[in-house]
Amino acid sequence: MVRLYGKAPYKVVLVHGGPGAIGSLKGCAQELAELSQIGVVEAIQSKYSIAEIIEELYNQIKDNCSDKVSLVGHSWGAWLAALSAEKYPELIEHLILIGSGPLEDKYVSEIGARRFQNLSEEDRAIFQRLIDNQATDEDMEKIPDILERSDNYCLENREKHKADKTDSEMHNKVWNEAAKLRTSGELLTAFKNIKSKIYLIQGQFDPHPVKGVTIPLQENGVTCETYILEKCGHSPFMEKYAKDEFYKILIQAIL
Repeated sequence: MVRLYGKAPYKVVLVHGGPGAIGSLKGCAQELAELSQIGVVEAIQSKYSIAEIIEELYNQIKDNCSDKVSLVGHSWGAWLAALSAEKYPELIEHLILIGSGPLEDKYVSEIGARRFQNLSEEDRAIFQRLIDNQATDEDMEKIPDILERSDNYCLENREKHKADKTDSEMHNKVWNEAAKLRTSGELLTAFKNIKSKIYLIQGQFDPHPVKGVTIPLQENGVTCETYILEKCGHSPFMEKYAKDEFYKILIQAIL
C-alpha cells in the first residue's frame, strides 16, 4: 500500500519508522509535496520480516516511480532505506536519513539513558518491554505518547502526524532482526556498499546520538552530508522551532 501526494512523476519516497508505526509520515509527505511541488510517495510497510519489507518497498517504487528517487527514511525507516539502497542501487539517487538509530551497539546505551530521564516509572516499564521485544498491543497503543514525551523538544500539530495504527507483532519481529544486523556489522556493511549520496538530518535533542551514525560512517570511509538541527528532537517535521529549517534542508537534498 502507498499513498500519493502531489502529481506524477513521483520522485520522493518516504519510509516510516517503528517498526510498525504505520502511517506516521502522512503529515510529512503532505507538507513536503505542498512545499516542494514534487510528487511524493508514502510507502506503508505491511510485512513481518526485513527481507519481505525490502521487496515490498522495491515494488512500491517500481509501481509508482518512473525514474530514480530520493529515498527518505525516518528512525527505523532510515535503516530500511539504507538496506534497500544497497540491494537496489539502480532505483535510488539520494538516500536521506532522519533521526537514524546508531549503527554500532556501543552507542545504544545512550538512547535509553536519555529517554528514561524524561519518563515516569510506568512509562519506563512499558518502554522496557518494547526494548525487550515483549510489547503488547496495549503497550504499542501507548508508545507514541511515551515517545512524544521522551524523544522530542517542542512539538506542534501532533494530530497531523499521528500514526494510523501501530503493529506490535511487526515491531517485535522486525526489530529483533534489525538489532541483530547492527550487532553483526551487516548494517554498517550495507552503508559501505551504498552508491547514492547520503544525507543525515538529526535533531540536537534526539535521544539517538548523532555520533552513533557519523563516527562509524567516517571510520569506514563513507561520506555523509550531516545537518544537526537546534531545538529539535527525533521527528524534525513535527518540531515547532526546527520544522522550517528541516524542510528547507530536505528539499535542497532531493532537488
